Amino acid sequence: MKNKESFLEQKAQERKFDAFNVINLMLFVGVVVMFIISLGFCIRDMVMATNKSDFVVPLLQRILAIIVVFIPILLKKIFKILFPKLATSVYYLFLFLSIYLGTFIGLYTKTEAWDMIVHFLSGLVFGFFAMFLVNMLTTKNKENINPYFVFIFVFCFALAVGACWEIYEFTFDSLLGLNMQGYATQGGLDYIGQKALLDTMLDIVFDFLGAIISAIFCAFCAYKYKNFVSKFQITKIKKEKENISQIEE
Repeated sequence: MKNKESFLEQKAQERKFDAFNVINLMLFVGVVVMFIISLGFCIRDMVMATNKSDFVVPLLQRILAIIVVFIPILLKKIFKILFPKLATSVYYLFLFLSIYLGTFIGLYTKTEAWDMIVHFLSGLVFGFFAMFLVNMLTTKNKENINPYFVFIFVFCFALAVGACWEIYEFTFDSLLGLNMQGYATQGGLDYIGQKALLDTMLDIVFDFLGAIISAIFCAFCAYKYKNFVSKFQITKIKKEKENISQIEE
């Protein structure tokens, strides 16, 4: 009887209007449309250009960006994993700020502060996303979880993501002759000494600041509120046939 009531309640919740569903749909459509438009302009410029090889990397960036937008949907359809709606909203907003405004519009090169802002936000965002892993790894006693563990895990995870990003930039700068790490001028002259490390180190510093703020916040909430960790729940979608069979049992 309880299974039947919970199943019916779940179906009622699915039919109920939710503002987050509308917001996420608008964010998803908006980001996809902007990425596709950017891809169209890139293809147009490549067709008109004499040296088409210059557009290979920008073209791949835009194709990969479109694929990345669909990750929450792919997780839901293929792996039956449903992320919380707020986390999905943050994900789409971060893609818009970092990829569209930063890379495609060029705010990384036009505004030096934009790179620092995005890396600071990435430390915050991935710090909070680390809490989903904390929830998954602590199968028991979520209410009594050690806040020091939360702090260390969240901080290390968020900073590790930032470090992996710098490895990605270094790798593709080396393989494709790019300048994502800002080690050279726009004219192609390499910086000397500390100037060559400035962009990379500032990225790590702002990753560190975002990571430590999110770690302190999450650790404090885990200490103050016993159900804080339980809120970061990744829902595993059950097939409707399984739910019906449970009701019949």
